[in-house]
Amino acid sequence: MKKYLTIILATLLTLSVFTGCAGRSSSPEQSNVSTTNSPIATSEPGEMPDNSFSKEEYQKLLALQLDGYEDMTISDYRSHIAKLTDTTEYRDLLERFWKSQILYGAKDTDTTASFLFYVLPLAGDEWKTQNFSEEVRTSNSADSARLEYSFSLTILDADTLTIREYNTARLNVIKGMQDILGDKTAPELQNTNSILVDIQSDTDNLIEQLKTEEIEISIEYAYFPASVQGIDKENGQSQGNSEQETRVYSNGTEEDYRSLFTLKTPDYQNTSIKDFNTSLLAWANENRERMERIDEDTKFNDFSVTLTAEELSFVRLTVFLSGMENGKAIQSSYTETELNPYYGEYLPEKITSGSLDVARCNLYYQFSYRISETVTVGERDRQIENMINAVQTFWGDMDVESALKMSESDIVKKLEDIAATYTTDHITITINKEQIHFERMDERAYRN
Repeated sequence: MKKYLTIILATLLTLSVFTGCAGRSSSPEQSNVSTTNSPIATSEPGEMPDNSFSKEEYQKLLALQLDGYEDMTISDYRSHIAKLTDTTEYRDLLERFWKSQILYGAKDTDTTASFLFYVLPLAGDEWKTQNFSEEVRTSNSADSARLEYSFSLTILDADTLTIREYNTARLNVIKGMQDILGDKTAPELQNTNSILVDIQSDTDNLIEQLKTEEIEISIEYAYFPASVQGIDKENGQSQGNSEQETRVYSNGTEEDYRSLFTLKTPDYQNTSIKDFNTSLLAWANENRERMERIDEDTKFNDFSVTLTAEELSFVRLTVFLSGMENGKAIQSSYTETELNPYYGEYLPEKITSGSLDVARCNLYYQFSYRISETVTVGERDRQIENMINAVQTFWGDMDVESALKMSESDIVKKLEDIAATYTTDHITITINKEQIHFERMDERAYRN
């Protein structure tokens, strides 16, 4: 039994409010957002981040930064690169470059790494649509408000759009999303209902400003207010009124995260759930304390290592879900009872203001899910993320007066409708009625 418990502890991540995917922050006082906010430019070969590659191998990579490539159309650039890399040796070298975690970690600070991960994919097979994940924070504190978002750029006219125009569009999306929270006051950041309206309006305006006949932009986001209650992942009890939890383990180290990110290969999203979960379980069993350190970084939103939005999304969404799935699979084998993985969270409290007598509503929800072995990591992550975002939007769009008129059964019915929307032939999402806790209180009803 100890063996099974050890594996479970090493694979289950603490249940936390979804952040998908971060490490980028922005505040009115000081911007801490790390972005590649200048076009990629050709540079002379110098000190390279990953010394596992020879100078000659780096020269081959730099040779793909053709003179004036930024002003080439996507079609022209693809044609030139196809001719230059039309050998097995070249393609194998590029594959090694793309698998380098050191280069990936430097993609927003090093010119060559930026070229490798932001420009060169335009010459690949899946070039037409590229996806990116980012996050904006109002401060560096653990309880700061944050706006997490993902966006895609779809090339509509590769014969006209240039590399420079494409890269500028990407950077302008990041800059535009960064500005959304920059001018908001603390009360505005807490007013979920109104700020969601503002974010939607700002996002729509940004897309309208940046769209052209050559490129299409889509943005999805999730907003998290500064105040979020803790969750006991096993029994669903709020920690808000109990003694505040503290860390048991120290923060995850650079080495811990480098080790974990060996699983974050360039094509990990296309990996089957079975294969990825097997790799994660093997990694977790190598060093339990390493897993616990990263676990608590996620649980307390307390990271001492700087992570990009994609890396933090990988930790908080991909690793969390796969860790939960591994844990439930092991428990199911031990108890001979099928136990499904789940996700749950407390949503922001709705409360009236401006009076001594208040009305408030609180909601904790949980859903479980089942997936087939044919599902990839990316498919699972997107579907579960979409489900979470839909529930948050439902709750965020409803004012406190409307919430007071609802019963718990009304809430359950709405959540079941959302689950049905995001259930597919290969991913079944189920609302756990016993784990829906909806509380209403209206002091105004007792006013003399």
